[in-house]
Amino acid sequence: MAKMHDFFRRHWQELLRIREKLRFSEETVHLLLATGVGIIGGLVNLVFHLCIDTLKEIALGIRAISWRSPKRSIGGNACSRDGRRARRRAGFVLGTSLVGKRGSSNLLEVVVAGDGRLPFRHALIKAVSSLLSISTGGSIGREGLITHLTATAASKCGQLAHWQPYRLRLLVACGAAAGIAAAYNAPVAGAVFAAQIVLGNFSMNLFAPLVLASVVATMVRGVFSASSRNISAV
Repeated sequence: MAKMHDFFRRHWQELLRIREKLRFSEETVHLLLATGVGIIGGLVNLVFHLCIDTLKEIALGIRAISWRSPKRSIGGNACSRDGRRARRRAGFVLGTSLVGKRGSSNLLEVVVAGDGRLPFRHALIKAVSSLLSISTGGSIGREGLITHLTATAASKCGQLAHWQPYRLRLLVACGAAAGIAAAYNAPVAGAVFAAQIVLGNFSMNLFAPLVLASVVATMVRGVFSASSRNISAV
């Protein structure tokens, strides 16, 4: 212990210089965070589509049995009743999630007028409700929910790390960019949308993380899409 104390006493200035050289700048930290958010966006897109496909297979299996029955009209009516019943359940799930106190779930509001905190529980309940609706024939879009889930997951990670509101806002914007890029396979559109609509700022220190998050999310989407095509071919 005495030798270690003597070593630090003699070399503390050199150790401080090494620490300063290894310390990341704020811009570098933002780029690293944007990379992580891009990976989250690609994975959210993958998991969401897998859940939809699984639920659709269950629904199609029920319909296939019904359509194989001698009375096709009865099978169709049964399927229609099943779909309406499932959509009512989805509406009930969404309605119960709106009861009680919760923070704002609007991307623009939490960035422009808020502190960048999106409620994670509310986003998950909306995701379950949308999955039930889409898989049973409901005419709602998938892309908006993928964008919202990615932004909420990015915001939740920042909340767990106890980061400042300015960084949470950037994470929400990166999540929106990554979600749009993964959902539409359009990295440029995702970055421009997040910069112009969500942040309202095209400065390079903010635009660069948005571009990186969009590109990474598109790459993750492409990797898994190529893998699924290869598995299907085999």
